[in-house]
Amino acid sequence: MTAGGHPGDPFGIPGRWYKGNLHTHSTNSDGAKSPADAVAWYQDQGYDFLALTDHRVLTDTSGFRRADFLTIPGMELHGPDPTTGENYHIVGLGITSFERSNDAWLREEAIARVNGDGGIAFMGHPYWLGQTAAHLQGLTGFVGLEVFNSVCDVHRAKGFSNETWDAYLLEQGLTWGLATDDSHWKYAEEGRGWVMVRASDLSVVGVLAALRKGHFYSTMGPAFEDVRFDGSQVIVRCAPVRRISVMAARAKGANARAPAGGALTELVHPLKGVERYVRIEIEDHQGRVAWTNPRAL
Repeated sequence: MTAGGHPGDPFGIPGRWYKGNLHTHSTNSDGAKSPADAVAWYQDQGYDFLALTDHRVLTDTSGFRRADFLTIPGMELHGPDPTTGENYHIVGLGITSFERSNDAWLREEAIARVNGDGGIAFMGHPYWLGQTAAHLQGLTGFVGLEVFNSVCDVHRAKGFSNETWDAYLLEQGLTWGLATDDSHWKYAEEGRGWVMVRASDLSVVGVLAALRKGHFYSTMGPAFEDVRFDGSQVIVRCAPVRRISVMAARAKGANARAPAGGALTELVHPLKGVERYVRIEIEDHQGRVAWTNPRAL
């Protein structure tokens, strides 16, 4: 096992880190800021890219692009989900061929239409929806699910979908975990979750390619410096945190905590070959979490 290049492993590969939010709303649906004001907020906060994903409608943000700031066309699609009895929430990025979604589309058709444009789709806020891994059984074509959604956390205390993610990884295979703020500009949720993408360049093609491969990590604030799979161990280096957790199948893994008043910046954990997958979580002293994507073992 070596660093870089593997699905879900952005560390040690060529490119740059780009900070972005992939789930945002404006006054074109149920957000409280205009598209221009929403984009300006992320530009002012030092983000490199943004997807404005209004409900059922494609908002044109191409006019807000700059050399140092990318906008990605996107939409939040809805329709009947027979597995839950509720409407699905699927975020589509890279959409070019349709300006509105159709609430008659089943999940499979919504995902197929996004993929048909060369885009990517991911599942929005599973915990908030009451969506378990079993509800995703047999569904294909999406790249991941929201492991953290800020507005669902702030407004309903249902923003973290770690358990759904781990159950999916155990039962169905690799899928990526994304942190977003899902800003509606109503509950101070903005800026509390984003992705750090390792991409060859700041372009729609480059960012979507990296997201598709899992070449990013998700965070509420803490930063990973490096994660290396070196022979029979994983080596984690990060900004000072109070917890570094190695998450794996079932009871496998580890959980290291800093002593009172101290901090952790590194963890070396031996691998036994029975983990099936490994992903890393870190938590800082403010309770903010960051997640790597899973690496299949």
